[in-house]
Amino acid sequence: MEKEKTMKFRIKNIIFFVLIIIGILFVFFKKPPIIDEHKILPFALIEYSSEFNYRQTINDCGPFNTAAVFRTLKGEEIDSQIFVEEIKWRLPNKYTLPWGLEKQLKENDISIKIPNLKALSDTNKILFLQQQLSQKKPVIILGGIDNFEHYITIFGFDAPKDKFYVYDSLHEEDIAIRGLTKDDNGNLPGNKSFNSKELLDFWRGGGMYGVYKWYALVAG
Repeated sequence: MEKEKTMKFRIKNIIFFVLIIIGILFVFFKKPPIIDEHKILPFALIEYSSEFNYRQTINDCGPFNTAAVFRTLKGEEIDSQIFVEEIKWRLPNKYTLPWGLEKQLKENDISIKIPNLKALSDTNKILFLQQQLSQKKPVIILGGIDNFEHYITIFGFDAPKDKFYVYDSLHEEDIAIRGLTKDDNGNLPGNKSFNSKELLDFWRGGGMYGVYKWYALVAG
């Protein structure tokens, strides 16, 4: 038993140091994206039906969000539990490292970009999201809820209303339909809305082992 605990401790330390090195290299060698406000629309929506607002199983936000992106960009239905079984780079507590999401989407022929957003101001981070969504590219971000790491997918925005429309697989359960979340967005995509401050506050809370701060996965 003691040997098993020692081995798990060593594995966690190795993961920690690898992530630290990757994070440092990412920050110092990857340039931040260019914001082109001419490419930003005042309003943009990426279709995502409320019938796909599936509620995740424990610590499965990573595969549930990649499945949501797959449905949107491929126009095909997929059981989120298939992605739960297939996705790689998972920790013992079932947290999925960002590499797992990236690999899962690339293996399903979905192109992705991982921008370096740390140097951008809060205003430009919001503009960056709006620029991607204006091009019909959903964005998965890593944030924090109650001291837990959590992924959500952004499917649209309305700049005049200061609203972002997201799919949150951990949103309150729909009491009428088992397996789905409550839908607060009506005919808009996703199941809940954030204003810019709420989104930034959530996003700011993300990061694994001190790295992957301001993580965003742009798909499509």
